[in-house]
Amino acid sequence: MGVTLSTQKTSSALIAVLVVLIVVAGVAGYFAGSSAAVPRTVTVTSTVAPSVVTTTVTKTEKVTITETVTPKPTPTVTPPPPTPPPYWPKEVIIKVGGIGGAWYPIGAGLGDLISKNLKVAATVQPGGSGPNILALSKNEADIGMAYAWQSAVAKDPTLAKDYWGEVINFTNVKLLAGGLYSQYFHAVKLKGFPASNFKELAAMVKAGQRVAIGTNIRGTAEEFTTRTLLARYGVTYDDIRKAGGTVFLGSHTDIVQMMREGKIQVYIAFGGIGYSAMVEADTTMELEPFYLTDEDFEYMTKTFGFKKAYIPKGSYRWAKEDYPSLVDYPVFLCRATLPDDFVYQVAKLLDENKDYIVAAAKYFAEFNPKENWKLGGLWELHPGAAKYYKDKGYMP
Repeated sequence: MGVTLSTQKTSSALIAVLVVLIVVAGVAGYFAGSSAAVPRTVTVTSTVAPSVVTTTVTKTEKVTITETVTPKPTPTVTPPPPTPPPYWPKEVIIKVGGIGGAWYPIGAGLGDLISKNLKVAATVQPGGSGPNILALSKNEADIGMAYAWQSAVAKDPTLAKDYWGEVINFTNVKLLAGGLYSQYFHAVKLKGFPASNFKELAAMVKAGQRVAIGTNIRGTAEEFTTRTLLARYGVTYDDIRKAGGTVFLGSHTDIVQMMREGKIQVYIAFGGIGYSAMVEADTTMELEPFYLTDEDFEYMTKTFGFKKAYIPKGSYRWAKEDYPSLVDYPVFLCRATLPDDFVYQVAKLLDENKDYIVAAAKYFAEFNPKENWKLGGLWELHPGAAKYYKDKGYMP
């Protein structure tokens, strides 16, 4: 009887094991022929008295993913025509800054590129940011240099009337290229001149003392800054002249020469770091920095959108420490009525010949063709320039 019971228990155990093996084999066979999207883990449990046996089967299944990638199209740029179309201008007038200033070599470089590559005569004329905008708005120039910040003034009739003496035809002035480089406020004085800022200079004028200042022509950034900050301290150009002083508005080279002759005591300018006239002044005279006050910075940045930056120590002999400065971006503007395909080719020349201009104006190295269209303030892009930047993949 004991033997029979033992045999029965053994048989029951063997049967239970066989059942487990059959179940496992079935599960494995099932997964061998299946194709699921993700790996799965299957647990099969069989109870064999008096214990529990657990068997786990894990199967990693293959997943096939098909992805369609659309290749990015290669930018297609239109080459210049072999000869200028009859509707292109026979000559373009490019208005820049004063001779010896930061803008002249940039404008002259672009003029050379237009003449050589597009077979259109280019004449570069001295000017200033404000007068250049006015000339473009009246179709008296074709291309001109100005500032991004001036777009806000030009677009507002009230501000424009105060700035130019008349309302600007804003729709006739378009952006060709922005962000040419960062242009810095520079102001220096002859060594020993007692005033170190506009506030102190205004106090001298009110006391009847003679002062002699020189800056660019009316409407330029430096002249506008000079006139605006003097006015904040209650002094006009006429007040300076009535006190026996001098206000000279003209070219940078003339101002530097007059400074060497002792006829100018303070020179105010905007330019790229290392522009030629300031380098000449710095290397031929003993100069000291003429500063903007904290109040000046607050007023100019909040009112007109300038930014505060610094001219690094050692950039000039007079810069013994980092020089706090105003900064903004010069831009190339053009008249709206220039043919789209002509402006397209001019934008292409600026993009492809940056090094040519940098050779004459090292600060132009900051120009980024891919980003320049974003740095034009409120000036609207000329359709021809916009088409070029889109064809190159720079604009969406």
